[in-house]
Amino acid sequence: MPLAQNVKGISKLAMILLLLISFLLGTILSYIWTMGFYASPEFHLPSQTNLTIENVRFPAEDATFFDVTMLNPSYSPSNATIERIKVSTSDDKTHNIALTSPTLPLTLAPGKIQTIRSFWNWANYTGQTVDVYAVIAQGSGPAFQVKTAFMNFSITSVNLDPSVSANYFNITIQNAGSPTFVNISKILVNGAEVLTEPALTEPYGLSNASGVTPVTFMLKRNWVDLQAQDVTVAVQTLQGYTAYKTVRGPPRVVLEILNAYFNASVSLNHFNLTVLNAGISPTDLDISEVTVFVAGNITRIQNWTAYVGDQVTSKLERYTVTIIKCPWDWSGYRNQDVTITVATVQGFQVAKTTYIQ
Repeated sequence: MPLAQNVKGISKLAMILLLLISFLLGTILSYIWTMGFYASPEFHLPSQTNLTIENVRFPAEDATFFDVTMLNPSYSPSNATIERIKVSTSDDKTHNIALTSPTLPLTLAPGKIQTIRSFWNWANYTGQTVDVYAVIAQGSGPAFQVKTAFMNFSITSVNLDPSVSANYFNITIQNAGSPTFVNISKILVNGAEVLTEPALTEPYGLSNASGVTPVTFMLKRNWVDLQAQDVTVAVQTLQGYTAYKTVRGPPRVVLEILNAYFNASVSLNHFNLTVLNAGISPTDLDISEVTVFVAGNITRIQNWTAYVGDQVTSKLERYTVTIIKCPWDWSGYRNQDVTITVATVQGFQVAKTTYIQ
């Protein structure tokens, strides 16, 4: 009887042990099965290089480069060779970066991280979302989407005013609210550098503080040739930013000397000019001087007098014919060609060549 009881006790113990072992095995197998489906990708060791772009930085203080930080993870099975960096912009253009530091191609071993400075002027894409790609020798490379720094650096106005002067015009520039100040280094009109006031012998610092008044530059450039033409102004900075603005030049000033009247039977000591400022001209003008070019010499007419009807004036009004009486002894220049020029305060002028009998 005791032997039977012992056997029965051992059987129960064995059963308990078997149940415990089965439970442990089931738990282990269940854990392995769960990890196989839900564990971090790091537990799934890749068969190819797994290079990643960790960060891309477009520094607001300098638009001539950006930094790309890349990682070849420690679980990557091999080195990664970075061959090129590209940028895709919102205008559907792809920009291949030609210059980097360190230079490419560059090999990263597993577990290594590297920041690559990529030299490319991105000033035309401020405040926009761009895609940065790395091209690697081992296959398709990683991509990273980032938004560039927003800049409020811009030309707010270009004022070509024919009633003021054709010898200069003003532009206004703002930068308030930008993430960085800028130093204006050069201003160009249709691609050609111009002299300015204030002068740019030293770069002009323009603050980005909120509430800062925009700055106005006088561009010392005669713009008679830009009438009724597209005018593109570009303002360049040391930080790599360039602000552009294109405007249409005012309509042409249309002046015409209708007649230069030399009459020996009246007087050899003066001549008369008939001048028209056409109605399509954008403004009235003020006469500044009358000159005569003959026999290789230029003579400025002194004490000229202009009339509209019986009224003395100094203006060339639109839609109006003006008579200018010019005191000048022309007796020694008979039978010669003479060129007469009427200039205006605003910088416009008109000339006529005639023959003195």
